[in-house]
Amino acid sequence: MNIRTVSADTVESIPERRNNMLVKRIISAAAGIIYLIIVLYFRGWLFNISVLIISLLGMHEFYASVRKKGHKPVSLLGYLYTIVFFYFVATGLNSPIIPASAIIAAIAALFITVIIPRTTVMDACFTITGFIYPGMTLITLIMMVNLPQPYAHYLLIFTMAATWSTDTFAYFIGIRYGKNKLCPGISPKKTVEGSLGGLGGSVLSGIITGWILQRFYQLPIGYEHYIIMSIICGFASQAGDLAASSIKRFCGIKDFGNILPGHGGILDRFDSIMFTVPVIYAYYLICLV
Repeated sequence: MNIRTVSADTVESIPERRNNMLVKRIISAAAGIIYLIIVLYFRGWLFNISVLIISLLGMHEFYASVRKKGHKPVSLLGYLYTIVFFYFVATGLNSPIIPASAIIAAIAALFITVIIPRTTVMDACFTITGFIYPGMTLITLIMMVNLPQPYAHYLLIFTMAATWSTDTFAYFIGIRYGKNKLCPGISPKKTVEGSLGGLGGSVLSGIITGWILQRFYQLPIGYEHYIIMSIICGFASQAGDLAASSIKRFCGIKDFGNILPGHGGILDRFDSIMFTVPVIYAYYLICLV
């Protein structure tokens, strides 16, 4: 009988690998925060172009992932519509074009199945999903920054803080106290305890950030709205994470890419943001205007 032995170095390397991965995650996150501060400070086209590049990279990751399942999305069409949508949003013509863009993209993608041989309806669906999921959702960042003063980038900072707090609290509380699986069929490592911790972290972050924005920047939003938005971010952030996990499980991949050390791909890092920013933007339009 062949017995495989495991050396002490191999056993010790497991926590070391975890620590190295955590260090990479922290360094990548810190670099991202610094860059976000810079582009928010200068705003304008530096921020807009940065968002467009991230959107296109995210779309590339999505299309590459579904191709591994044998599907053939018309990625060029998705990129084209994202660039057109970006132009209208960046130039301030975003209001009427939002629903029209999605409808036109859907019609065009379905028409592609007629004129391109061996292109199926599922290929069209994945083409549209790539345009809406990484494309439109990430460009909502520009729409939020272009809100009237004094909201503008302050509301984006609030949303980012609540989203990252959700992810951070869910991660560490899940590691420390997690016992009951949340969605084992989608993401086996996520737990109910971690999910509740993430929701609590979002509310805590929202209250603190809201107080700072009220105290030092006189943002005209009542505390009840901060709490509601924090709860929304807590749920939406985790929904975005689970949605990305579901796509990865469908495609049979661990990460969408490796462009961000310790995080994976663009979609691995921005999966929560792609859900929280659009819903908070919608909350602003419905409840704060």
